Amino acid sequence: MKNLTDYKSYLIGQELSDATITVYMRVAKEFLHFVGQRNIDKWIVLDYKKKMEDSALAVTTMNQHIIAVNRYLRFCGYSECAVKTYRIQRQTSLSNVIDDEDYQKMLVYVMEKQDDKYYAIMKTLALTGIRVSELAYLTVSNIAKGHIVVRNKGKVREILLPDCLVTILKEFCVKYGITEGCIFRGNAGKPISREAVWEKINRIAAKAGIDRKKAHPHSFRHYFALLYLKKYSNMFELADILGHASLETTRIYAMATVEDKRKRMEQLDFCGVDGIQYSDKKVKR
Repeated sequence: MKNLTDYKSYLIGQELSDATITVYMRVAKEFLHFVGQRNIDKWIVLDYKKKMEDSALAVTTMNQHIIAVNRYLRFCGYSECAVKTYRIQRQTSLSNVIDDEDYQKMLVYVMEKQDDKYYAIMKTLALTGIRVSELAYLTVSNIAKGHIVVRNKGKVREILLPDCLVTILKEFCVKYGITEGCIFRGNAGKPISREAVWEKINRIAAKAGIDRKKAHPHSFRHYFALLYLKKYSNMFELADILGHASLETTRIYAMATVEDKRKRMEQLDFCGVDGIQYSDKKVKR
């Protein structure tokens, strides 16, 4: 197998995003650890695939790993060992998405803890619908412009910042003496990582009494999209804001969430064809 340093250089040359490169490198290391001293063949890769199944990972996560492993195998000249991803039925409902009550609870919690940084981060995610990896593009100079320009995966898009958010971010910068560069930073002074944001939001949700399944940064993106579509009913505009290349990606927000469907089903009043009304305890005519 080829040196991982060469593989990283190859990925950079493919102009992949930093986040994608990080994932591909991590999966390549995990795969090599699994292989150990054995010679690579199709059966070992299938064993790795089976190991993921036994770990009860989500199908989307397993597919991400398979794609990453296949890319590394092809780089090393083992294209014949690549395996198939799992087929996923087209998603017709959103699940595990925060609602207004969840959002307010989390904001109240960080306000009580005087955690200005995560108050500003959650406000940014919820008011713009940006991906957590795009927080790195939010700089002091961009606040003054009222928009940020994101360059990712060969695409360039503009993200507008509403005035209320600009005010929050400016106040945050003044309070903490941030005069240039990225606004949200980690302990080392570098742009905050999405792993750090995920872990913190997960802890905030737990403390605020919210289901941790909803507590992920992307949930704020879904929250923004659902509210925007509900208020303005413009799927084309929403697709542009979110940076979707296809409306097929955006259409999920036009459908009911899993919880909405469940509530509608519970509200149905079933009666027999002969007019009999059924209850748990007795039958009435």
